[in-house]
Amino acid sequence: MGRDTSGRARGLAATAAMAAVIFAVTWSIRVPLPFTSGGYLNLGDAVIYASACVIGGRRAAGAAAVGSGLADLAAGAVVYILPTAIIKGAMGLVVGAAAARDGGGFPRYLTACVIGAGVMVGGYALFEFAYFGSAYALSALPFNAMQGAGGVIAAAVCRPAVRRAAAYIRL
Repeated sequence: MGRDTSGRARGLAATAAMAAVIFAVTWSIRVPLPFTSGGYLNLGDAVIYASACVIGGRRAAGAAAVGSGLADLAAGAVVYILPTAIIKGAMGLVVGAAAARDGGGFPRYLTACVIGAGVMVGGYALFEFAYFGSAYALSALPFNAMQGAGGVIAAAVCRPAVRRAAAYIRL
């Protein structure tokens, strides 16, 4: 008769919850960067990496796109909303695929996070080159690289908590 949608509802709820956490962490824990047009360092990437390992890449992509895009909206960085949604969504998708839900242990998790950081740095470099020009893109590159490295380090430190969370969330 009726189709069981409890799994889909749980997946949607987990995606929405992760989007909220990504937004909250990105928005509340940020360090403004000098010499940028409103740029800041944050720990939202670590949450994206964790969500990719806990809820999977497709769901993490949606959560990352929404949560990070909303953080840019709240920060007043309107020009970055769409590129951020695309770049952070790609990060979630790629990390989820590379980590395979933490099936390969810590080395695989760390490698997946580094790949995600590369997606972020490369994505913003391409966007900033196209939108602002090469001088701006090159000047922002070190700050994006610091953002990427910080996210990878935070993700590595938080891995035990991520593994415990993944054990409780069965999607």
